[in-house]
Amino acid sequence: MNTYLIYGNDYGLIKREIDKISKGIKDLVKYDLSVYKIDELLDDASCISLFGDKKVLIGENAYFLTTTPGNINHDLDYLSRYLNEDKHDNIVIITVPQDKLDERKKIVKEIKKCAKVIHKDLIDQKDLPRFVMSEFESEGYKTDYKTVAYFVDYVGKNVDILLSEIKKMIIYKDDDKKITIDDVNDISSKGFNDNVFDLSDAIMKKDFSRVFSCYKDLMILKEEPIKIIAMLASQFTLVYQCKLLNKKGLLGKDIANVLKVHPFRVKLALETNYSIRELEGELTKLHDLDYKIKSGKVDKNVGLENFLMCL
Repeated sequence: MNTYLIYGNDYGLIKREIDKISKGIKDLVKYDLSVYKIDELLDDASCISLFGDKKVLIGENAYFLTTTPGNINHDLDYLSRYLNEDKHDNIVIITVPQDKLDERKKIVKEIKKCAKVIHKDLIDQKDLPRFVMSEFESEGYKTDYKTVAYFVDYVGKNVDILLSEIKKMIIYKDDDKKITIDDVNDISSKGFNDNVFDLSDAIMKKDFSRVFSCYKDLMILKEEPIKIIAMLASQFTLVYQCKLLNKKGLLGKDIANVLKVHPFRVKLALETNYSIRELEGELTKLHDLDYKIKSGKVDKNVGLENFLMCL
């Protein structure tokens, strides 16, 4: 089955599923389905990859599968026909950054019947140690609850950052595949929320002199660029979702309920100086930067500095 629907409120968990599905595939194309029609994505899915292999088409923000109002006239009959065809060479992943679909819609029922549907629940903070342990065990690593609880307290409770630190630990401990508290102290980067949120705040306010002051502080603390990129992507995603929903007529409290975040975070997001189109551009840059760093095409420090210089 080469068609997927992934939905849930945690972008980091959705992205993790996308990474799993698209692992080893070079040709990835993203469509924002709150701006572009599903028709364009499906046309692209019918074309051969430039790399001569299968490609992945990612349709983000598929709000037409929810109760959130939209103004894009998607050809749902085309989508239905595509879903019911027997075989597709390319992979189509449709994502919805909400916790619920509109189960009354015919197309939602069609997708659930014909595609692989993945629902990513928000992880309660008390469940994070079990989540971390499961991630290590799925990669063949041994640890214990005391160690993973310490790992969560040490690294912080942001899922994107936890996943980044888990990947780093897996690389460093490839020799014996056993994770201890000493390993956490030696290898992991201590939580850096205050510093990175200062950087994020400066970026959102377009206070570029403060951006590089905050970045310099993070480098002095030897913070991991991958973690900084993950946090920035998370913040840009939240602001983008808030502005998009506000454009569709939702107010602050309603947006907070849809995205399951504190109303004050929504208020700050709506006050930022970035337009929806600018946010789309920055998110695309961060996605590309993440891919290039992980595929070894760009040095992580140089890549992050270039991103900040081009804001």
